[in-house]
Amino acid sequence: MEKNVYGVFDSNPELLAAISDLKAKGISGTQMTVAADIKNNVQLGNEYTDILIIANQDKEDTLFLKIFHYFTDEGSGDLRSFFTKYGYTFAETKAMLEEVKAKKFILLLDEEVSIEELKAGEEIKK
Repeated sequence: MEKNVYGVFDSNPELLAAISDLKAKGISGTQMTVAADIKNNVQLGNEYTDILIIANQDKEDTLFLKIFHYFTDEGSGDLRSFFTKYGYTFAETKAMLEEVKAKKFILLLDEEVSIEELKAGEEIKK
């Protein structure tokens, strides 16, 4: 099953608003995945426990580990393999890894959810 990018969000409140909107449209939490650099930065609350969170690490690294990850290009292994598993190209994966390193959140949806239809529905309402 593929995962398609629904959107990239600068903050946790923006991410939560998008998730709430998707839930209102009938999308279940099991059809959503959030990609982030640090898992502890994703604050979804108790109502969204069914959403998969994939991250490079659970918590902020120490200065030594940041330097180590920088020189060894590690620290993106979990997300790198996740995106590769779902068929993203090297360039696409690199772009998404840069987004999460910039403390952004990527919301992905399972392939059976039509992102085009969801976004078309949003445009009709406006």
